[in-house]
Amino acid sequence: MVLGAALPGLVFLMLQRIWAQYGPPPQPSIWAVPGAVVSMGSGVTIFCRIPPGVTTVRLTRLVPSVLVSDGNLQGAQEVFEFSLQNMTHSDAGFYCCEYLRGREWSRSSDSLELVVTGPQGISERNVTLLCHTHSSFDIFILCRGGNASFPQGCSRQDHSTFLISPVSPGHRRTYRCFGSHKHSSYLWSLPSDPLELSITDGDLEGIPPEDCGKVDT
Repeated sequence: MVLGAALPGLVFLMLQRIWAQYGPPPQPSIWAVPGAVVSMGSGVTIFCRIPPGVTTVRLTRLVPSVLVSDGNLQGAQEVFEFSLQNMTHSDAGFYCCEYLRGREWSRSSDSLELVVTGPQGISERNVTLLCHTHSSFDIFILCRGGNASFPQGCSRQDHSTFLISPVSPGHRRTYRCFGSHKHSSYLWSLPSDPLELSITDGDLEGIPPEDCGKVDT
C-alpha cells in the first residue's frame, strides 16, 4: 500500500524533470543602450539575455520582416549584443531576438521599438535595387553587409526589385543578391558581385525619386 501510494508522486516528479529538460525554452529579454530613441547617423547596441546552453542568437526587425544579424555564442555567455551603426529612418521599427538551444528555437522576445530622430523629407529619397538574373528563380534575396559567405541583414521576396527607403546623406552599404526556388528555399545561388551604395548630398540632388541599381546574380 505504501509503495502504491508513492508511485503517483514519483511519476509526477519524473514528469517535472522531463518538462524542465525538454519543455519550451524560456523567452529571451531585449533592451537597447543608450536607449530606444536614436538620433539619425548615430549607433545603438541591442542586448538579448538568454539562458545557459545557447549556441545561436538572432535579431530580427519585424516590419518589414528582415533578419538583421545572428551570432554564435562562446562559453557560458548569457547576454549577447548586436551593434547597429549609422542609423537612418529606414532602420526604425520593432525588433525582437530569439535563440537556438539544441535543435529548438525559442519564442521571440517582447518587441523593442527603435525610434530614429532627425531631419526627414527632401534630404531623403527612395532607392530601388534590381536583382538581375539569367536563371528562372522565383525567390530573390537581398543581403547587406557581411561577406559572400556570411551575409547579413537579408530580405527575401518573390519579385526582383527591392525598395531601400528612405536613404539619406551618409548612407553607405554593400549589397549582394541571391536567387532561390520556392520548393527548395534553403538552397541559394552563388552571390552576385557586391554593389556598394553610397549616398552624398550631391547624389540626392541629382537622382530621381526612385533610382535602380542592378545587382547581377
